[in-house]
Amino acid sequence: MKLIKIKINGKTFCVKDCKGLSSVRGLMFDDIRGYDGALIYANNIWMPFVKHPLDLFFLDAKMRVIEKQRAIPMTLNPKTWKVYKNEKAKYCLEVKSK
Repeated sequence: MKLIKIKINGKTFCVKDCKGLSSVRGLMFDDIRGYDGALIYANNIWMPFVKHPLDLFFLDAKMRVIEKQRAIPMTLNPKTWKVYKNEKAKYCLEVKSK
C-alpha cells in the first residue's frame, strides 16, 4: 500500500493512493489505522464492506474540491444501497468521518 499526502481546504491528509484496480477496492475491509483515508481515481464510489461513515471530497483535475458528501456504509437495508458520485469530478478523496 502506497501512502501519499494531499492538502484539502488547508488540512493535510495521509491517504492510500488507489490507482488502477485498487480504486475499485478503496477502503473496503479497512480499519483506517495509521492513515486518514483513500484517494480514488474515479468520480463515483459505493460502500460495500466499508466499516465507517466517510466524508467524500469530489475533486477536479487540479485537486480542487467540487463537492463534499457524507457516505454511510451499506447494510441489509436497501435504503443504504447508494452510489455516491459527481459527474464533473476526476477524483474522490474518502476520509473517515469524525
